[in-house]
Amino acid sequence: MSQNVVLSCPNCATRFSAPIEQFIPNGRQVRCSQCQHMWFHGTPSRTLAQPSGKVVRAAPERTDIDRTAVIAPPETADTTTGKTRVRQVQERETTKSAKRKGGGGLWSWLLWLIVLALLLAILAYVFREPLRKAVPQAAPWLDRYTGTVDNTAQGLIGRTEKRDPFRFRNIHYDVNEYDGDKEILVEADLVNTSSRDMPAPKVRVRVVDGDRAPLHASVIDPEDMSEMIPAGTSTRYFVRIPEPPADFEAVLLDIQEE
Repeated sequence: MSQNVVLSCPNCATRFSAPIEQFIPNGRQVRCSQCQHMWFHGTPSRTLAQPSGKVVRAAPERTDIDRTAVIAPPETADTTTGKTRVRQVQERETTKSAKRKGGGGLWSWLLWLIVLALLLAILAYVFREPLRKAVPQAAPWLDRYTGTVDNTAQGLIGRTEKRDPFRFRNIHYDVNEYDGDKEILVEADLVNTSSRDMPAPKVRVRVVDGDRAPLHASVIDPEDMSEMIPAGTSTRYFVRIPEPPADFEAVLLDIQEE
């Protein structure tokens, strides 16, 4: 009957059963199938070896000796340089493991950087108005960025309708009185959010009451009478509205349709 030898992994203490013939005459290299640790197992004594049937039936070892030990090729086993071979194999395994961990760490960092960049881009789009007010110097960049995002989104969802490339910014109106005459001063910046120069449109100014019913309306051109608004820039609109209605509530601005 074939005899088996009982092995115990020095690293994780997992026990294995293997034919004794695998280790005769010079012993050989063994790898633990659980933790991948490698060690050199010398020639066992046949007097200490147990038949395979008895090992399987032994109650204390039934749950432990049900695993498989990986037997290294015979050429790695050398009784004169066995320890050196073990050390070299372990160093190679350690080097491979370090390379795998290093490569995984690099890709993990790249993935986190991509996720962080996407998150910042989303936050910049969602909170573009507060950012524009908090950092006026970044307003042209934000307008260009949000315009690009909107154009891309429209292309992805297949929308074909024309999008208004203009946005109002810094809308302000105030009621002044000179020599007993009142007037409303209205000013605003119109931003070209597209990627190309656009003709300066006319702007409609409406004075409305609390129910948004129109009380006054006028159409104005840019204050500097410019005909074009370059991409990513803005132009100022300004108008004086004399004798404002007493019950006016707000001033509304929109682009005059052609």
